[in-house]
Amino acid sequence: MFKDLSDPIYGFVRVEDHELKVIDAILFQRLRYIRQLGVAYLVFPSAQHTRFEHSVGVMELSTRIYKSLGFKDDRLMRVVRLAGLLHDIGHPPFSHTTEVLLGSRGHEDIGYKVIMGQVGDMLKKEGFSWEEVQLIAKLAFKKAQDDSEKLLSNIITGEFGADRMDYLRRDAYFCGTSYGFFDYERLLNHIELVEGKKTVNLSALRALESFILGRYFMYLQVYFHKVVRILNIHLLEMIERFFGSDYFLNAEKLMTLTDGDILSVALKYPQDIHVKRLMGREHFREVFRTNSKEEFERAKEDLLAVYDPQLVRFDSVSKKVLDEEIFVSEKGKVFPLKEVSEIFSSLKDIEIHRIYAERSLKDDIKSYLAKRGYHGKP
Repeated sequence: MFKDLSDPIYGFVRVEDHELKVIDAILFQRLRYIRQLGVAYLVFPSAQHTRFEHSVGVMELSTRIYKSLGFKDDRLMRVVRLAGLLHDIGHPPFSHTTEVLLGSRGHEDIGYKVIMGQVGDMLKKEGFSWEEVQLIAKLAFKKAQDDSEKLLSNIITGEFGADRMDYLRRDAYFCGTSYGFFDYERLLNHIELVEGKKTVNLSALRALESFILGRYFMYLQVYFHKVVRILNIHLLEMIERFFGSDYFLNAEKLMTLTDGDILSVALKYPQDIHVKRLMGREHFREVFRTNSKEEFERAKEDLLAVYDPQLVRFDSVSKKVLDEEIFVSEKGKVFPLKEVSEIFSSLKDIEIHRIYAERSLKDDIKSYLAKRGYHGKP
């Protein structure tokens, strides 16, 4: 038995009966109520998509990459598909924005325990062995222990794995931007296994470069957008105001929480300053931006010597062009991407430092910084 789920990115995604039972479980259905991009929808109004459809999309792409690499084992493919489906099961409300509230854990640690617990029990009833459940958890959360497991995990979590390929296209689609679109069909059709490595054939180099550039620009224009970043700060402040900073530390409780639980409480207090900042467009405004950490720290020190810390906010973000090496293959030989791509070799890692101020002080603080010789760097 199977069911086809309609998806704006892939058309239809076929879901097998045992996968549907996982999807229909409340633990997974919770992901319908956790937005993929946190509060980015307050800047990009149509970014209302959730971890639910992203997870289904990752399962679909995992299958395509698995087949592109030449794997034939249908039983192992079921394991890989479930690992893709469940890779985000442990996300807290508002996704990555609130992950700092999880303490020493990450959503991967929580997800791993969920798969090894309730989800694992469910899968064993569907005929999966305990060893297969363990493998699903290892593949989903980069806990692979040997080369074969690492290769399978890379299908989902790798630099051009199913997770990143899906969120890039899906985020671009729902944000209404064109940055994240790339020739993914060509990229998929030219993924191949060479010397035990997942590679992209040199003939699809431009598609691979388009993927890397798309992700690069999505970070600059969407994920690190100046208003998205300050709204993330205000969201965390609002959560601490109404719930306390340790609200997400109980893992069992966390698996029952959604975005709605946070917003429903906040909306009862529309006059609260934290609610106004997040939901009433009264957020702090950017007054300074630089790529230099040294300049940022000096400006921060100067400001705090004059202005009340409650009136300013500071934010730093960074992202490497690549988190791990990508390999390109030609005629059975493997090369690091940086050796064959002029575009890649010219890209610099992203580093942005910003200062925000209470909106009535925006011009005053901008003027103060300018007089002190801080002009920032675009």
